Amino acid sequence: MEKWQGARNADAYGAACPQAKEPNWNGYEKEMQTFEPYYSLHIDEDCLYLNVWTTNLPGAAPVAAKLPVMVWIHGGGNNDGSSQVTPIGPVLARKGVVVVSLNYRLGVLGFMAHPALTAESPHHVSGNYGLLDQIAALEWVKRNIAKFGGDPKNVTIFGVSSGSADVCYLMVSPLARGLFQRGIMESATCSDFINPELKTPTHYLAGDGTAEDIGLRLMHDLGIADGPDALAKLRATPAKKIVEVSSHYNTVLVEATVDGWFLTEQPAIALAHGRLASVPVIVGSNSDEGTVNVEEDLQAEPTLANYKAYLKNEFGNQTEADELFRLYPAASDAEVHDTFARFDTDYAFGYPVHRFAWNAARFGQKVWYYYFTYAGRSETYAKLGAFHGLETRFLSGWLRPSRWGEVSADDQRMMDLMTGYWTQFARTGDPSGQGLPPWPKYDAKTDQVQELGHEVKQRPIPRGDRFPVFERSLKRRLAPLGKDQAGAAQNN
Repeated sequence: MEKWQGARNADAYGAACPQAKEPNWNGYEKEMQTFEPYYSLHIDEDCLYLNVWTTNLPGAAPVAAKLPVMVWIHGGGNNDGSSQVTPIGPVLARKGVVVVSLNYRLGVLGFMAHPALTAESPHHVSGNYGLLDQIAALEWVKRNIAKFGGDPKNVTIFGVSSGSADVCYLMVSPLARGLFQRGIMESATCSDFINPELKTPTHYLAGDGTAEDIGLRLMHDLGIADGPDALAKLRATPAKKIVEVSSHYNTVLVEATVDGWFLTEQPAIALAHGRLASVPVIVGSNSDEGTVNVEEDLQAEPTLANYKAYLKNEFGNQTEADELFRLYPAASDAEVHDTFARFDTDYAFGYPVHRFAWNAARFGQKVWYYYFTYAGRSETYAKLGAFHGLETRFLSGWLRPSRWGEVSADDQRMMDLMTGYWTQFARTGDPSGQGLPPWPKYDAKTDQVQELGHEVKQRPIPRGDRFPVFERSLKRRLAPLGKDQAGAAQNN
């Protein structure tokens, strides 16, 4: 950025990073602007901007102490999204915190490894660029947030979906140590991933081989031959074409690479052995995570044949596939949609957050574990339940009138509860207090979760008796990476 004189107009967002489909939130820009008058959206490679909301600016009323800082990492599968969605800043900032949201490089431009990129790197690594962008933003916060009334020694990182998994990666990465003091993970962790490794072949989440192999496949899909000028040709290729080709051919897994620098080991193994930032954590998921994207997650029509094929392909083991079909049975094609939604809710969300909570607490980390159950009443939302990402609407205060309906007293109570818990946690490292319902710290021995819904109470883990099947599968897949690498088994 070039320097400027005087005040800079902060009346529009910076560009979102290149992505396959423009994140227009289904065309509801005008509705968004009723909540944020300065809302805007466009895409450009010049996208590494962050946003700050504060009520504690220099020249305003005197403030006795710096405010806690909350840094939001947006979701979108690390493949799309932007810092302005969800509009997380205004409501939380009025609760007495400084809020920062940030952009980071997405998809292949944020995560692709390649031998030529590794060779030119002073650290002999490639990939993880989007996560390094997040570290750069946290370093910016450490240097500058005091000018906005924030306390650089009291930073909470929080995110949803892939943004939540990124919080988990930052907790594992040695490069992020000391840049934050608390973490909040909503609906995802990195606790059950097997990530591609830079040069060592593994069977990772979406394929086999090395992270560098993924970059070589993309290069070939772009029609670029291997050779001394390959990297120059890749850099000369328009970003839009790279994104389109990678999206069409599904050549790149947009997750972190175990590169020996940003990640020194598989996050699932690091967690199982307590090798992560020892900071207080809120972690949890929603009761109906899987209802919104059954066809996308199944990658096919919800039929019995496709469901059984998914289980066999996902777990690579017919015995485990059969056991899971018995636990999540469907007698006809008509039953598959709801059955798969329950399975996906547990497998992709419930189990990973429980695995993180259980292992972190086992090593003495302070953990507050939640289960969000509050669902909408409108025809659009009632059938979806407490779906993936719904809790962010209560954190931002933005329940779209066109779909949600009129905000009720119960809705407002849930907004006050969520924003109260989250900002109290950022303030003190404990979500309880300030007239909020008590939220006990998670205890792996009693294995209870805090329900956040029409009732707020401690309860047993929903369908937690099924999680050991997922745990055994993970340990089997981690076994080739080293003896006893997966750590202790969960005792639920």
